[in-house]
Amino acid sequence: MDHPSTTPAPVTGARSPNDSYVARGMATASVGMGFFSACVFWWTPFTSILSTVGLTLGLISVLRGVKGGLRGENYAMVGTILCATSLSITVTLNQGLRYAQWDSLPWLW
Repeated sequence: MDHPSTTPAPVTGARSPNDSYVARGMATASVGMGFFSACVFWWTPFTSILSTVGLTLGLISVLRGVKGGLRGENYAMVGTILCATSLSITVTLNQGLRYAQWDSLPWLW
């Protein structure tokens, strides 16, 4: 029996946003930045910058539909929630301590 000598055509399908290593890395980076900024919440300017960048990366990933995990875990949403929580805690504590120590009023940065 003779076998056909033609090679099968490559399978082309719709690409998922989760196929990109960079996109999954952005979603995962937001989790790391949110966790680290929550661990060092007393470093006032560094924590705010770190959680803002993580929140931005997480929101971009959520809007693009990137989940981040290979098995469908939604790292982008977890990172967004973690960064938003860390940023709100940092801003609240920073402004509250400024008000308590009479440094400035809470609505003035």
